[in-house]
Amino acid sequence: MNRNIRRLGVFFLVMFGVIVADVTYWQVIDASSMASRPDNHRMYVEAQEIRRGRIYDRNGVLLAGRRIGNDGLVHRFYTDPSLSTVIGYDDPRLGKSELEASYDDYLTGAIAGTSWTTFLNRVEHKPVYGNDLTLTIDDRIQRAVDGIMPASPSAAIVSDPRTGEILAMVSHPGFDANQVGVSAYWHSLLNDPNFPLISRTINGFYPPGSTFKIVTLSSALDAGIYTLDSTFYGTQATGPLTVQGHVYPDTINNLNDCGGRVVSPPITLAQALECSDNIVFAQVGLKLGASRFLDYAHRFGIDSVPPFAIPVSRSRVTQKGEVFDQVALASSAFGQGGLHVTPMQMLFADEAIADGGAIPTPLLIQKITAPDGSVIQTDSPGTLSQAVSTSAADDTRSAMQLVVQQGTGVLAQVPGVEIAGKTGTAETGGAVLPHAWFVCFAPVNHPRIAVTVIVEHGGEGSTVAAPLAKQILEAALPLAPK
Repeated sequence: MNRNIRRLGVFFLVMFGVIVADVTYWQVIDASSMASRPDNHRMYVEAQEIRRGRIYDRNGVLLAGRRIGNDGLVHRFYTDPSLSTVIGYDDPRLGKSELEASYDDYLTGAIAGTSWTTFLNRVEHKPVYGNDLTLTIDDRIQRAVDGIMPASPSAAIVSDPRTGEILAMVSHPGFDANQVGVSAYWHSLLNDPNFPLISRTINGFYPPGSTFKIVTLSSALDAGIYTLDSTFYGTQATGPLTVQGHVYPDTINNLNDCGGRVVSPPITLAQALECSDNIVFAQVGLKLGASRFLDYAHRFGIDSVPPFAIPVSRSRVTQKGEVFDQVALASSAFGQGGLHVTPMQMLFADEAIADGGAIPTPLLIQKITAPDGSVIQTDSPGTLSQAVSTSAADDTRSAMQLVVQQGTGVLAQVPGVEIAGKTGTAETGGAVLPHAWFVCFAPVNHPRIAVTVIVEHGGEGSTVAAPLAKQILEAALPLAPK
């Protein structure tokens, strides 16, 4: 009898040990993976009970808010669908993207710096309130740009070149973050060949075409190998130009249509930018040399990932496995070859010329506010890099002003406003139309607005992108910071 009792006692002791080990494993050792399982309904409910922080534009306009349902769960809503590729979405099934992902710890109140009240609420299982974000975006400008840009694949960025504050970011086609939880809508986004979920402003990857000439020109001026008055005669201006057996034909000099005029050699370097002469800029690139060209490209931020509130793709001079020979150098100097950039990268170049050669750090977050109203973080303007000297930037600015006054950018003119700009027509190969680009800033002497526009396979930058930039300037200048 005693033996049977002992056996039963051992059995229960072993079973108790197994239970303790099992509970210890699931609740201690593997607790984090259990908590993160998508089918963990308790974690889902807890997340949905958090009063997620709101997101505002620079003027206090609500962009992302919260509604509390009868079940006590919090539902996210967005007021401006054109910002969906910037703010992103917060969906219990799909997760989070863009700012909703990057600043999730702030928006849920989980990060250090959250108010003491929020901490106590979390401990006592009371409703937790997240921190609010205030963006640099001006929703008036955002909505205006959204209405101006075509529905076809395109993108535009508007900034204050003095501070690097982003005032508008539009990517077409976009999506409505309010609807991503609808299965049919989500699958339509995934199957759309125009990739509406991708923000073309920061993740679109394109040859920049002739907009890159402002980088090449300012670099050559900064290096002291040319001045704006440097003169190109005969075939130096018209071509053809042969580089390592590759022939650049005279059909790419663009001198026959320089703002509706025909310009004949000799021409100055300033006129070469005004007319967007590829033959001249190929030679400028060759004179710079590969190492110096790459050095300046890196000063402008190419081949590095810029700091920003949401992830930005890296712009590159060359593609993987590509040899940067003399032909690649000559082609890159006028924005072709293996050179591929994001619209934000070209905004950096535009801002550098507007701001005395310095690229401001791009800002999207203005401040973060705790639930009790205290400001726990502010993002202040800074300098990303000094790309070129002030004198080189000023000279480039003068040449860009000529582009709009009488060159390829005349369709960007705004009455009463002095504008500096540069057109770009980026060839992509095959029978498709080139990408249409335009970068500009205004007013010339005291820039308050910088604009970058691209229309994928839109055609000529001078006739497609420049008029769009004109409309954006007209809408944004009256609303821009003084």
